Order: sequence, then structure tokens, then C-alpha cells
Amino acid sequence: MDNEIKISVIIPAYNPGKKIIHCLNALGKNLEYFSKSCKLIHEVLIINDAGDEINLNFDHGIRNIRSVRIRKNRGVGYVRQLGTRISKYNYIFYLDSDVVLENENSIKILFEEFKNYKNVGSIGPVQNYKNLNDEFTSDFVSAKTCYGFEDAQEIVEFSGMRSECCIMEKNFLNSIGGWKFFPSAGGEEFELGHRIIANGKKNYITKKTNYTTFYDNLYARCKTIVFRTSTYLPIFIHRKKFETKGAFATFSQALSALITALTLVLFLLSNFVDNSKIIIFILIFLNLVIELNFIKFAIKYYKKENLAIYLLGIYAINFSIMFGALLGIFRLFSLKKLKIYLNNKNEK
Repeated sequence: MDNEIKISVIIPAYNPGKKIIHCLNALGKNLEYFSKSCKLIHEVLIINDAGDEINLNFDHGIRNIRSVRIRKNRGVGYVRQLGTRISKYNYIFYLDSDVVLENENSIKILFEEFKNYKNVGSIGPVQNYKNLNDEFTSDFVSAKTCYGFEDAQEIVEFSGMRSECCIMEKNFLNSIGGWKFFPSAGGEEFELGHRIIANGKKNYITKKTNYTTFYDNLYARCKTIVFRTSTYLPIFIHRKKFETKGAFATFSQALSALITALTLVLFLLSNFVDNSKIIIFILIFLNLVIELNFIKFAIKYYKKENLAIYLLGIYAINFSIMFGALLGIFRLFSLKKLKIYLNNKNEK
């Protein structure tokens, strides 16, 4: 490892409340641990996305920390890009304000992995199954988010990048155009992850360390997925390929949502379709077959008595994907019409 390491930590934040206390306490321990093995020069930039003032007056143990507040809420992609632009050092560690590093050596491990592997564009940790939110339905969201890596190898090559917790190089990021900005629920990690791959580098997730967070409840996650799907749709059309296992937009997730959509359509048209009840039963059975491995995962690592919530959550997520896809299609056609209108206007 290098004798002297310079790293900028960029934390986008919007009204994080007390969650940032856990985030910074864990970050402080990591920076202290890392500094024992090298001469560590660092800065921590908290970019406040036009939220309330963030109280940093507690013993987080971090030197060289400052908060920058922007006047208008612009979204996490804009905030990360701003943080990147004003940061001092080439190595950047992105960390969301509700993410808590589980081990004090997480950043050290990520940096070592970044240096050891070839053509690394980004590298982040895997999620821990631990959920810091005690709301009733948030365990389902935790399970759905963490599912997909339990049988993976120690290092996973990923299609997206771990935007909420990862290490990148500023020079490379700037050379490929930096962060793009998406409204509402984002989607930057997929768009940027694909650009990283298109420019000859790779996104990795390592199982040598992990993080946890305050997972949303089911209602909040469904709202996020509606906007996330509508944002992701043009990314998918451009890429023409589903995400790798463990990501948001996998083939199995899309297939599950499609079967749910067919089930809904058939239910609405049941008076006009012969043997509709039998077909609906078959479609529900197929949905359960597709989701069976996830259900097993949720029962194994989370509360078994919440099985009904897991089953309900599967359909809630699928309905959200359906609505998001319809919204995305509407946006695409609206944008296409706008381009045609502007072109016709310019020709006149």
C-alpha cells in the first residue's frame, strides 16, 4: 500500500436527521483505522441538498470535515457531481448519509481491492442483512435489496455501481463525463455504471466488508420504484440488456412484474375470458415459482412470521414497476413529440 494516501469523502445529504450520527461515527472509526497503516490525508465534504441545517456538534472523531449547503434541491446526482468538483483529492469515497459501515476496516479493504484489481472503475461493499429501521414492512425492503449476493463469490463483477458506498478515481470519472442528474428517485448508479463499462473499466462489489442502512418501509419503497422505473426505462432501451443479479432491474424481476401485469389484465377481463380463474391461478403459481428463491432467502435471514408481508411485498413491488413502466413510456413519447415539434418549428 502507498505510504501516503489522499482521499476525499463525499456525503450527499438531505434532512438525514439522526441517521447521519451513525454514519459519521462509523466513518470516523474507519478513517482512524486506515490512518494506522499509512499517512492518510483526507477531507470529508457533506453536501447539503437544500435541506435543514445539519448538526455536526457531536463526537464523530473526524478531522477536516465541512458542510456545504446549496440553495435549491437538485437531487443526489447533482450533489455528488458538485462534491466531486470541489474535492481536493483524486481518490473519492462516496458515502450516503444513512449508510453505516459495519467494520472499522471497510475503507482500507475497499482501497486495497481498488488497487489490487485491474481496470477498476468503482468498487463498493455488499449490503449486510441487518436492518437499522424497525418499521414493520422495512424488513421486506431490506431482504429485496440484499437478495442476490448470498451465493456469489468473494468479488462480484457488477453492471451498475455502488453509488451509496464506493471508491472511484476523480480523474477517470471526469474523463467519462462525471455524474448525470436524474429527478426524484435517481438511477445514476446504473447510467454511470454502464458508462464505466463502456469506457473499458469494471464495477466490483466485494464481500470482504459490508454496510447496513435504514431501509425504507414498503410504501416509501414502492413510491421510489415508480419513479426509479420511469427513469430507468430509457437507460434500459439504450443498453438493451438487464442488470446483473442483485441489482434493481434483473430479468427475473422484470418477468415477475410481467406475469403480475398479465394476472391483473386477466382479472379485469375475467367476464370475457373462458377459464379465467384457472389461468389466473396458474399465473400466480408461476409468480411464486419465479420468486421462490427470494422467499427462501427472506425466511432464512429475516423473520419467518412475516411471510405474508413478503408475499404482499412481491406484488406491491411488481405493481410499482408496472406503473413506473407506464410513466416511463408516457415520458418517452412526450419527449419524442416535443423533439418533433421543435424540429418542425425550426424548419419553418
